[in-house]
Amino acid sequence: MNLTGAVALCSDTETRPGPGPLAPAASVAALTLAASAAGLRVLSSAQWPESAEDRAAPAIAGFVVSSFSPLAAETARRCLLRRPAPVPDPAPAPGSPDGAGRPVTAVVVVSPLGDLAGAAHVAEAVDSGARIGPLLFFQAVPNAVAGHVAARWQLTGPVVCVADTAAGAAVAALLLADGDAEEALLIRVDQAHTPDGPDHAAAVLLGAGPRPGPEPQLHEGEQP
Repeated sequence: MNLTGAVALCSDTETRPGPGPLAPAASVAALTLAASAAGLRVLSSAQWPESAEDRAAPAIAGFVVSSFSPLAAETARRCLLRRPAPVPDPAPAPGSPDGAGRPVTAVVVVSPLGDLAGAAHVAEAVDSGARIGPLLFFQAVPNAVAGHVAARWQLTGPVVCVADTAAGAAVAALLLADGDAEEALLIRVDQAHTPDGPDHAAAVLLGAGPRPGPEPQLHEGEQP
């Protein structure tokens, strides 16, 4: 399996007319721009890396070989920990689920090439006749880590996976406009195209409609 042609179709940076490139496509700056264009506001944000300490995303049980799912899960964790505190349900119904009273939150995963490292590993195994571990079939699609994030954080909205940031923001806007969700967690993961290249990931928690006021505060390592 030759991934060279597929990699050539995708750039890990977004460009603009003028002197040089913008931030990586998987960055808070790029996701915020797409969210603004879709008429959404950013409630909290995170990205990978944010500092020199970000060298390898924490492993998560059930996901092997590739950094794709750990990157998505870690940026989601940081973003959700920074979310505004939800208003608690003053009188939850008896026997209500743990997530009762929380906003219904959708999960939208964006990745042009999906789990690139996982696909390369499987291709090499097939070429050499090696055994392919069963977990690789489970994690072969981005839906797997999207479901993990939803279960881990008790997010009860729809789960969607798309290949483009603008499409992801548009899907999030539609889900909020239709009442399918009150918030949307938009995650983008771009793995390195070369063995020594950097991975990038970002997540923004989105709410409906721009709200007047100061821009959301960026965290260390993020670009405006």
